[in-house]
Amino acid sequence: MSLSKIKYRFYPSLLDQFARYQRADKEFEDTWNQDKEGNYKKTFAEIEDQLKLDLLNSINRVPFDSEAADEGTVFNEIVDAFIHNKRPDKIQMKGDIHNDTITATYNNRTFVFSYQFCAKAAEYFYGASSQVFVRASLNTYYGIVDLYGYLDEIIKDVVYDIKTTSRYQYGKYADGWQKHVYPYCLIESGEMSSIKAFEYTAYQLKNPTKSVPMITGVQYPEFYNYNHNQTKELLVNQCERFIEFLENHRHMITNPKIFGGE
Repeated sequence: MSLSKIKYRFYPSLLDQFARYQRADKEFEDTWNQDKEGNYKKTFAEIEDQLKLDLLNSINRVPFDSEAADEGTVFNEIVDAFIHNKRPDKIQMKGDIHNDTITATYNNRTFVFSYQFCAKAAEYFYGASSQVFVRASLNTYYGIVDLYGYLDEIIKDVVYDIKTTSRYQYGKYADGWQKHVYPYCLIESGEMSSIKAFEYTAYQLKNPTKSVPMITGVQYPEFYNYNHNQTKELLVNQCERFIEFLENHRHMITNPKIFGGE
């Protein structure tokens, strides 16, 4: 890939954030935005403006503090530590198998997970390569896009992304772009000749209670077969729509990397 020819650089969560902005009408009609009488709590304009601000903040890498996001990071780090029998990179962690606890600290927050729950989650990914960096170029009408990111796990020809959530229903990640970007990059870069499928492995986490004083959860695999030609077409279309948004809001963007910079 010629770095001098790259016009834009995208990673999957940016495409996800843009897709959410595109679906502002869906957010508006969602049940969370309606009271018991069916009246809307927020107007469509208010929701669209907030989604636009969230998108621009993501593009500009504005720091965002989230306990739920930190909890997900900690869980992922613990799982990888179990898979590869090594100390995690991002967190401080202490396990106590007899008390069924793993106490982990990250970003000045402490989480206590069930040891057995984390060990069982790691067993599901036995033999995986973890936190694999992928990158590939995509030709669009507006120029070359550099797509990149770190996939969570890969086993043979199936790519996995670990998700944590407080509430799950099947299809929660159907509109996600990780299931397109990561397999596309693996194939286009020559790292893999084919990818069979992508799975969002979701864990609906349960907060500690008096009877169970540690975080546990239930696994919900969300499996998608992969079609490279179809994905390429979808990526081109989505990236071109995103580029149009970027160019229309260039005056509001402070992150030079998204326009091909380093």
